[in-house]
Amino acid sequence: MKKAFVFSICLILSGFARAQLLDSATLANAMIYKSLAHANNVHPDSVLRLSLKWKKIENLGTELSKFRNLQELHLNRMRLKEIPLEVFQLTNLVILDVSKNHLTSIPPEIGNLVNLTHLTLSQNYLIEIPADFKHLKKLEYLDIWSNSIITFPLEINALKDNLRIVDMRVIYMNDLRKQDLQRLLPHTTFYFSESCNCE
Repeated sequence: MKKAFVFSICLILSGFARAQLLDSATLANAMIYKSLAHANNVHPDSVLRLSLKWKKIENLGTELSKFRNLQELHLNRMRLKEIPLEVFQLTNLVILDVSKNHLTSIPPEIGNLVNLTHLTLSQNYLIEIPADFKHLKKLEYLDIWSNSIITFPLEINALKDNLRIVDMRVIYMNDLRKQDLQRLLPHTTFYFSESCNCE
């Protein structure tokens, strides 16, 4: 009896370890944990959605690394100066929001998140996008509004078949810059602010 119980528990846990990516509707209906204390009350492999916005957490990367099946992660409004590298080991992530922080760069490890469909980087201090974005072949929505990014690396053309929307409002650039971006991603809808007479 005891062996059967242990075997059943192992099956359940192995199921968590191999969690399948959920479709957007199913994921939206899954439990969202709003604190580490809340998430730590269950098996870490069963945590698919986690929102830590407004929180100040020591050893954030180490804490996040436990939740290897995360598919949605919100780290907005945390005053982060950099994204913990452990985030880029969470390769099941579909949605990542690191908006309203103090980020000045995105590391090349972003390319590890090959299942991302939605990436929100708005209201940071970013000046460029790394060429490693080319690996985000499932990315559909990119929000970079209110940063200082005015050009994309040529490699982002690899996303032209899937990237549907790029929000670049509150980023001031001239018409030539906008045309360059639209040539790189001809099937993408851009949301721009009004053009300026700037370089």
